[in-house]
Amino acid sequence: MVWEASMIESWASSLTLLKRGAESEVRLGDFMGMKAIYKLRVSKPYMDPALDSRLRAQRTLKEAKVLSVALARGVRVPRLYAVFPSLGLIVMEYVRGPTLKELVGSPGWESLAEDAGLQLGLLHSAGIVHGDSTTSNMVVSDGGVTLIDFGLADFSSELEDRAVDVHLLREAVTSTHPSAAGRFMEAFMRGYSRALGEGAAEEVSRRAREVEMRGRYVASRRSVWAGEGGEG
Repeated sequence: MVWEASMIESWASSLTLLKRGAESEVRLGDFMGMKAIYKLRVSKPYMDPALDSRLRAQRTLKEAKVLSVALARGVRVPRLYAVFPSLGLIVMEYVRGPTLKELVGSPGWESLAEDAGLQLGLLHSAGIVHGDSTTSNMVVSDGGVTLIDFGLADFSSELEDRAVDVHLLREAVTSTHPSAAGRFMEAFMRGYSRALGEGAAEEVSRRAREVEMRGRYVASRRSVWAGEGGEG
């Protein structure tokens, strides 16, 4: 029997839905007697079926490779159980625990922020950038931080790409925990420096500040343009 995208999506609908995004669904089920995450890239009815299938397979393979390389380099990420590229499906370890976002401000949170920096630094030293590095994608389990959700991850050692990861995290923490953001980033950079070295970490930090300033400049220009448009 050959499984098609519609068939696997119908089957997956029986599993517990945890998250639905633009490209994929994350569901909780069992795999060989273990709780497991089923990440399924859903088909897009508006796209050519052959192209849709090829893109889902490529992105599934890439995410699986990212996870396998990260694991091999000692980054705390979910373990892979199975990969089905033609179905757009990855089965991986279910990491049980609260997100780091939920724990900022609670006792011991600064050591968790430092561990988050260590894990992202190890990821970067492995030549991988996360692409969505927020505290919502960091799960605290067994006293440590596990990075999750690698749908936007890529292989890159470019300074700019690393800086964007750090900038995204700073933005997320500033938005959700403004009073703790400064202490969070101090702790985070301690851990990040342990993984990359102080010199490389400082380079990334400087470029992250440049990314932030560019974003502010664009936002201010948009505000000016909007004002000019309103007067017309």
